[in-house]
Amino acid sequence: MRLASLVFVTSNLGKLEEASAVLGIRLRHHALDLPEIQSLDLEEVVRHKARAAFERLGAPVLVEDTSLELAGLGGFPGPLVRWMLSTVGPAGIARVAHAFADPRAVARCLACAVDGAEEVFGPGEVRGVIAPSPRGTRGFGWDSVFVPEGCGGRTYAEMPPAEKNAVSHRRKAFLALRERLEGQAR
Repeated sequence: MRLASLVFVTSNLGKLEEASAVLGIRLRHHALDLPEIQSLDLEEVVRHKARAAFERLGAPVLVEDTSLELAGLGGFPGPLVRWMLSTVGPAGIARVAHAFADPRAVARCLACAVDGAEEVFGPGEVRGVIAPSPRGTRGFGWDSVFVPEGCGGRTYAEMPPAEKNAVSHRRKAFLALRERLEGQAR
């Protein structure tokens, strides 16, 4: 499987721009409304999404999903963060995280390429904390409340796109996927 042959299935143009910048290629993309299973297992969610996308498009696909694991909630909401975000927003995530004595969080991304014969995964992880309230105007999703370790206390949303792309969990996932795909080609 070659990265350039994959169709990135996303309706989020921010994710498309981030992935294209990280990988150094303009990814082809297609927006699909895919059923998203509800699970705390990120790999299960991504695998299901990738297989559904491949079946719908009949072409090699690339999908990704993220997980925001709050230490004070034992890792919840994890992959269910999308639903938490849609109900309480970034400010609600911050309030929940700070209701506990431990605002630490782990941002994970898992990218998956599927061509019908095989699945290749690329994981990415960044540790950090949840800010007490949203800060910054860039990015999307929960970028305004996630403060990655070693970035001067700034949220993803306070960083210019190139700086965020240099440290993000999504970057790590796409680079790991690219490395695995290139390793297969040798």
